[in-house]
Amino acid sequence: MTPLSRSTVILLALAGLGYAIYFTVSAGRQHPPEPAPLSLPAETRFADTVAGSGLIEANTRNIAIGSFVSGIVTVINVVEGQRVEAGAPLFALDQRLAEAELAIAQSAVTTTQARVAAAAADLADQEDQLQRSEKLKTGIVISEDRMMRLRFAVRTARARLEAARAEVETAEARVHSAAVELERLTVRAPVGGLILKLNMRVGEFVSAGPTADPLVLLGDDRPMHVRVQIDENDIWRLKPDAAAEAVVRGQRLKRFALQLVRIDPYVLPKRSLTGERSERVDTRVLELIYRFDPGEQTVFIGQQVDVFIEAKPFEPR
Repeated sequence: MTPLSRSTVILLALAGLGYAIYFTVSAGRQHPPEPAPLSLPAETRFADTVAGSGLIEANTRNIAIGSFVSGIVTVINVVEGQRVEAGAPLFALDQRLAEAELAIAQSAVTTTQARVAAAAADLADQEDQLQRSEKLKTGIVISEDRMMRLRFAVRTARARLEAARAEVETAEARVHSAAVELERLTVRAPVGGLILKLNMRVGEFVSAGPTADPLVLLGDDRPMHVRVQIDENDIWRLKPDAAAEAVVRGQRLKRFALQLVRIDPYVLPKRSLTGERSERVDTRVLELIYRFDPGEQTVFIGQQVDVFIEAKPFEPR
């Protein structure tokens, strides 16, 4: 290789190295384009606004329905999304033992009623003997001792009849108790509403008392409610009967007017966090409940919305 060609190779190598260094440095200085938001944030239409995060809920609140007793689920009468009336059966547990207890209690009623009939017949017999004996001359035809014995026998028969009647009442009370236990195995809707969630299947064992996931979640969605939390720093800006509207998350054009139902008069620690940078963990909030009619808009219980409330002008201090 000639000296000229060797110099050319070296220059080309240096040029390539320089270009690589330049490309690396220039690429490091470039900022990647910011990702486009999936949806634009909602905007208020009021000149002065108090905003809060709202949660759509049933007007009865979301009712977590459990079971009175523990047992195996044998029947589920509803499905998610079904509308039910108050008192409608939701699900039932195994009823065989309860039905047997009811049959035993009913049999006991029949037995005690027979005892009442026997005691009543015995009392009638003893009273008849006493009445016949009282027509006789005491001391001549019948002795005084015999008369006393007959009177005691009537009293005893009357006491046995009262005891038998008390046994009937006890047996009937046991029938009522067994019927109640049988009825408790069928869980019914406390209010009319919509079945929001089912967390059980036929054949599963369920426990009485509160559970992490409610067996049935029920709520009345006619009308729907929105529970909005207002930061304690903005409470003073709220106006009575102020106009308010909600915007569906991710669909800023979907808005619906709100009507105030009530203000819960207790400021409580905020539990739901939205992830915003300005949010504080130690925030305390006031909860306002609004009703609304979604109309043709599709919204669901449990969905988050942005709520804007017309407020007093902000006065910096």
